[in-house]
Amino acid sequence: MIDLYYWPTGNGLKVGILLEELGLEYRLLPVNIREGEQKQASFQRISANGRIPAIVDHRTETPLSLFESGAILNYLADSAGQFLPPAGSAARQKVQEWLFWQVGHITPYLSQLQLFKEKAPEPIPFALDLLNAEATRLYGVLEQRLAEVPYVAGEYSVADMAIFPWIQPLRQGQALADYPHIQAWRLRIKARPAVQRAYAKGLEVAPGERSLALQ
Repeated sequence: MIDLYYWPTGNGLKVGILLEELGLEYRLLPVNIREGEQKQASFQRISANGRIPAIVDHRTETPLSLFESGAILNYLADSAGQFLPPAGSAARQKVQEWLFWQVGHITPYLSQLQLFKEKAPEPIPFALDLLNAEATRLYGVLEQRLAEVPYVAGEYSVADMAIFPWIQPLRQGQALADYPHIQAWRLRIKARPAVQRAYAKGLEVAPGERSLALQ
C-alpha cells in the first residue's frame, strides 16, 4: 500500500495520474493546503519541505517516505518498470530532460503567473508582463517539441504526466488555437482512462480547485 499525501493542484495531480496509470494500490490522504494543513508537524515529518505531494511506500521492509513530485515520479516509475526507460539509456535521459524542464521552469513560472493574476490585491504590471512573456515562451518550447514527436520524450512517460496538469491555458493567458500540437497532445492525454480517474478523484477531494478544470 502507498499513502499519497495530496491536494489536487498541478503537482498533486501528476502523482495521482502515475499511480492510476500503474494500477497500484494507494490511499489518498488529503492535505488541505487552503487551510494550512501542510504546516502541521505531523505532515512535515513526512515532507520536510512542508509541500504536497508526498508518499509513504509501505511495500518496502521499512516504509519509505518521499517528497518532491519529480522524485516521487521517478521512484514509482522506476520501481514499476513503466513510463521511465531503463537506467543508462538515451531514452531515459530524454525523459529526465523534460521532467526537469517541468520542475525547473513550468511549475515555478506558471504557478507565479497564476498567483499574481488570481491572488494579488491589485495588478502588478512588472510581474505580470514578465510572467506572461515567460508563459508564452514556455508554451512555444512545448509546441515546437510536440511538432516533432507525439509525446515530449517520444513515448508517453512521466514527463508528460508532470507537464500535463500545469498546461491550463485560460488561467495562463494562452489561446490553445495558437498551439495546435499542444492541443492535440492534451486531447490524447485527456482521453486516457487513468487520467480521467485521477481527475475524478481530485474532484471528490476538492471540487472547487481550479487545477481540475480540463480546459
